[in-house]
Amino acid sequence: MKKLLLFLIPILYGLAYGGEQIQIEFEYPSITGDFYVAGTVFFPPAAAPDLKKILVMDKDTREEIPSKIVVQDNWPDGSVLSAEIVFPANSQKKGKYIIFYGDDVERKKSFVEAAVLPTVSFIVPGAGTTVENMDVSVGQINVRVDRSTNIRYWWYILPVFFLILLTVLRTLRTIRMQKL
Repeated sequence: MKKLLLFLIPILYGLAYGGEQIQIEFEYPSITGDFYVAGTVFFPPAAAPDLKKILVMDKDTREEIPSKIVVQDNWPDGSVLSAEIVFPANSQKKGKYIIFYGDDVERKKSFVEAAVLPTVSFIVPGAGTTVENMDVSVGQINVRVDRSTNIRYWWYILPVFFLILLTVLRTLRTIRMQKL
């Protein structure tokens, strides 16, 4: 009987949660209360056929968390390549979250409009992190400021002078025509 249970427990677990999973890592903010966790996740080809096949779950309780999932890009076969995922969390009830995806997974809880709450970015282990600000050393840039009075630096004066002259001549002509 023990051998049968040891054999059936992993199979039943696999049937109940048969999709693949991705761990989510983020730092809880210093604020107390609710906040959103957001990030972009990339999926292998044909792993997530559509949005309903992706869900966020509490790792300990296995409870589905309502989430807003938006497809950013698709594979040529139509499956999801990358998706932006937003879900609520609470700093007083700290938990670990995972993303389940696959043909066996069916998302039931979702939301469309997010409330105005602080947002924390999550990362997926093994994926590159995004950089908000980047400093790139490009080398030395030399700028030369020339204060010479050479005529080639004043080339724009000639067209401006002609435009002013044309305006004055047209004004004089208009005044003469009105006197007649």
